[in-house]
Formats: sequence, structure tokens, C-alpha cells
Amino acid sequence: MKNYGFTIRDSLQETYSDIYTLDVLEALEALLPFNGAIKSAMSDRLGRRLSRYQRGERIGFLPWDSYIPGTSIKVEDARSGRFEGSAIPHDLRRQWIQGTGPASRPGASVEAGLRNVAYALLSGADGWMFDGEDALGQAGTMSLDSQRNLKLAYGNDPLFHRVAEGVSGEMNRWSLGFLGREIVPDWRSQLGFTTRIFRVRGFHLADRHVRSGDGSPMAASIVDLVLYVVNNYGTLQASGSSIVLYLPKIQTAGEAALWASMLGTLESHLGLGAGTIKVYVLVEQLEATFQLMEIRAALGRHFVGFNTGRWDYINSVADAMGWDRGFVHPNIEEITMGYGYMRNYEDRVRRAVNTPDMNGNTALWQGGMEPNIPVGSAAGVAAGMDKALSGARREQAAGASGKWVAHWKMVHIVRPVWAEAGEDNQLGREFPRLTYTAEDACGLTELEAAPRTVRGAR
Repeated sequence: MKNYGFTIRDSLQETYSDIYTLDVLEALEALLPFNGAIKSAMSDRLGRRLSRYQRGERIGFLPWDSYIPGTSIKVEDARSGRFEGSAIPHDLRRQWIQGTGPASRPGASVEAGLRNVAYALLSGADGWMFDGEDALGQAGTMSLDSQRNLKLAYGNDPLFHRVAEGVSGEMNRWSLGFLGREIVPDWRSQLGFTTRIFRVRGFHLADRHVRSGDGSPMAASIVDLVLYVVNNYGTLQASGSSIVLYLPKIQTAGEAALWASMLGTLESHLGLGAGTIKVYVLVEQLEATFQLMEIRAALGRHFVGFNTGRWDYINSVADAMGWDRGFVHPNIEEITMGYGYMRNYEDRVRRAVNTPDMNGNTALWQGGMEPNIPVGSAAGVAAGMDKALSGARREQAAGASGKWVAHWKMVHIVRPVWAEAGEDNQLGREFPRLTYTAEDACGLTELEAAPRTVRGAR
């Protein structure tokens, strides 16, 4: 047996031999050199944060005449659209509703875990992001269980089909009672409707199962990228589907450039054309909002869109401004997408995706998470659904190509907002180009008058 520059703990290589295939092991070896680069990037993150705290310094825009770290792209060229981006693949052009959730459950059997995948692919969502990060337990073997379930589902394994058939009946019984109609008329054909997407873990996380030759953990980003793409790219391409990832927690264009190098190396290793792997970027960090066009340019032909969120982004602002005793957040429920810095953040994302690249390509903007689900009292459900539809209409009017939902039951409740508009996406809408003034920078941490109470602080 070949000796690799990494080891897999305990007997997991044998237990999960269907996931740790020879092709996967070879690809892990090919990407192993990036482990050190990721550690350096994380060290740089901490260094920037410490320096800002010590100096009492706010985050700022990159100098116009500088280069994006790890690239030969000038910042001014990135901001002007003088870079090669990506045309939007056919199966991403309409993403009115994307659902999100893990592809397994903690300690679940294969059959029980596959139910998660069946709910997702039968939901009627335009895309489903199988979550390898926030919604996934970072303990035990749940990361491997999720990879196994996705490989079985994508490969149309008979066990998955048995599970999907049973789940379709459950979904139809619910929808008949709540919507007055079935939402899965033909479970077999329905399985091919939803675009399959995977969120890898970010640079900040280590994989607990794979260790490099020096005994340090392998970066979870490398492991997730390899396991998902190598195990599924052939099946996805055979069905005419794109290979699509969500990249979380990126803070700078330099980190985006590191991702681009990893993606390119894996494509080369597998014999895939450059730019075959497509990525969305979750804008979850304040620093990233200062470098949106630079992130697009650094990812180049891989990049298809941004996603805006709320919880992680609010936390990132609090962290970035933690040195400033005068920066006191209002109660969390007051910080909606229309509040101060959140409004300015969303506006910058909208303007960044609608700025064309050198070939005229613009990008997608996937709106934020809808946390409401139709569970509880009749009055509570009605109020929650009104709130969900109101939020969806606001995002649609603002220019979003679609939004996220956290549960399959929400897909057919929210999706009609975009169906009524009738456009696949809103790439044709024009918005003013981004500017990079001191006023713009201040707007990204703008506080507005709102209640601040002891209860809210707690």
C-alpha cells in the first residue's frame, strides 16, 4: 500500500472505504501542500485582528494601486470589472429558492440519514445546499456519514430510492393538509429537479479524521473539497449537472485567491477544465464587504454569486468593532436587513454582483435565510408565514435572484414570490457601480437609534 503524506485515524479508512477511495487519497495528496498555506492565512487573520484592536483601527478598503494577494490582478482592475468571470451555468440560472440543511443526522443509520437527502431533493427547491459546516455536527463521523449519503443519493442507489419513495408519501400527506395539494406528483422525476450544492467547511476548521505527516490536522476545507468533488463529479457531469460549492467565512480577496488555487489544482488533478467547479461565496464577514469585487476577481471563472445573511454577519461586525467601547449594538431583533450597516452591506453586495466583468458576465445574489417554519398554533403559523412572504417580497424587489429557506415545508410557501415575477433571475437590472469613499466605509458599521436594554444585552 502506498504511503501518503497524511494518515487517517483509527480504522476509518476501512470503515469508510466507499468514501476514502483510492482516487480520494490521491487527490488529498495532491492538495496536501495547501495545508500550510491555510494555516498561514489563519495566522494572518488573527494578526490583522490583533493589530486593529491594538491600534483602535477600523477595517478599510484596499489601496487602488495594490495587487490582490496571491494574484496578478490589480485592485483597480477588479473594481472596474477588468477580469474574466463566469457565465452562469444552465442549472443555476433559476435559483428562486435554495434550501439548506445537512445530509445526515448525528449518530443516524444510513437509511435514517438518507431521509434528509430525500426531503431536500423532493422539496421542489431550485437548489439545495447540503451543509457541511454550520448545520453539521463537527463531532463523531457525521461529516463522513454526510458524504456517504450524498454519494448514494447522487448515484441513485436502490436504498436511497426506497427511502425517497417513503418520504414522498409523508411530504404529500403534509402538503394536502396545509396547501390542499400534493407537492411530489412523481417522486422519481422530482429527484432530478433540484440543483445539488455543497457547503464545505471554512479555513478556520480542522478535520478531526485526517492528519498531515507532521501530526497536525488537515484543513477541513481541503478534506471536504476533495471528498465531495472526487466522489461525485462523474455522476454529476453524467447527469448534465454542474459541480457547485458554497465557500463560507472568507474574509479577504487573498483568501479567495487561495481557494481559487485549490480549486484549480483539483481540476487539473482530475482532468477537468479550468473553471468547471463553480462557487458561491457567503458574505458572512465585515472585512469581505470591503473587498467584494476583489473576491469576485480572485475566484474568476469559478465564481457565480454571493449570498447575504444576518446572524454570522452581525457577529462579525461586533467582533471587528470590539475594541471600540462606544460601539454598542441595539437589541438583536432590531438589527434587521433594513438596519443601518446591514442595509449598506446588502446594497454593496447587490451592486457588486450587477457589475459586469470584461465579458459582460454579471453574477447571482442569493438572499438570506428564512428561519420561519409552519409549526405551532394556527395564529403563530399565520403570522410567521406573513413575515416570511414579506421578507421574500422585499428581497425580490431589491434585486435578489432568490433566497434561502431552512426547511422543505417553506419551499412552496415562499417560491411563488419569485414565480409571480416570472424572471429566472435579476441579472439584467442595473445598479450604480460601487464607490470606495470614507462615507462608504463608515456606512458599513453605521449604528442607528434603536432600543438598547439589559435584556437585549444579555
